[in-house]
Amino acid sequence: MHKTYNNTSTIKIGFRFILALSVCVGLVIGLGILRFHAAKLAYYLESVNQSIQRYSDEEVILRQELSALVAPIRIYSYCRESLGMQKVIKAEVMPIRSRRESLAASRKAAPAISGWRSSLSWLFGRN
Repeated sequence: MHKTYNNTSTIKIGFRFILALSVCVGLVIGLGILRFHAAKLAYYLESVNQSIQRYSDEEVILRQELSALVAPIRIYSYCRESLGMQKVIKAEVMPIRSRRESLAASRKAAPAISGWRSSLSWLFGRN
């Protein structure tokens, strides 16, 4: 009887040892997976930061180009040198008759179309 008790005790100790060893191995594997995931996220974060820095540098360059292009002296010098334009000393004003006045007058003279055809009259060229 004493031998049976000892055998059962040895089995229980062996089972507990295997269980503890498997828990430790599981924890080590779990920590390794977490470490790998953290490294992957750190790499992704670094690539996002590099993209932000690159776009920030590009924005600064574009803002500098925009301010150079919008400056009035720059526009004036570009027009004078590249396009051959000269500064106008005397500006002339020419009156232009508006076509709206003639269209308004012709609409009053034309008979009005009534009914459902009035909304579709533009299709047929009738105003």
